[in-house]
Amino acid sequence: MYCGKCGNEMRDGQEFCDKCGQKAGTNVNNRNVIYISEKSAGVAAVLSFLFAGLGQIYVGKIGRGLAIIALYAIFAVACSVLLIITLNPDDLGELLAIMVIMVIGSLIILIWNVYDAYKLANEYNDSLRATGNRPW
Repeated sequence: MYCGKCGNEMRDGQEFCDKCGQKAGTNVNNRNVIYISEKSAGVAAVLSFLFAGLGQIYVGKIGRGLAIIALYAIFAVACSVLLIITLNPDDLGELLAIMVIMVIGSLIILIWNVYDAYKLANEYNDSLRATGNRPW
């Protein structure tokens, strides 16, 4: 049984709510109960793996997700410009070095992005369990 005023769970046979003091069986107001579902950390991580920033958007950090998408795009454009500038068949070493930097940089951003989305989903769920409200 649940309190009709605050929603606190009450034991069977309990006459008054421990939390608000409302008499059992009375309903003070007809409030709508909204259930907020938790976010899956696994889904957030997979979304971020498939497309940088999407996991952050999934957990509600839209600005952060868009910033990560922009960061990834800027990094890709900057590396592409560097690649075009140094595109000289005689400088194969420079070309290879830029490609290695591109791959390592992309992997660092990708790994951090997946970890961040996973961590945010867990923070969201912990806050939701503790307060009953969305954290952000």
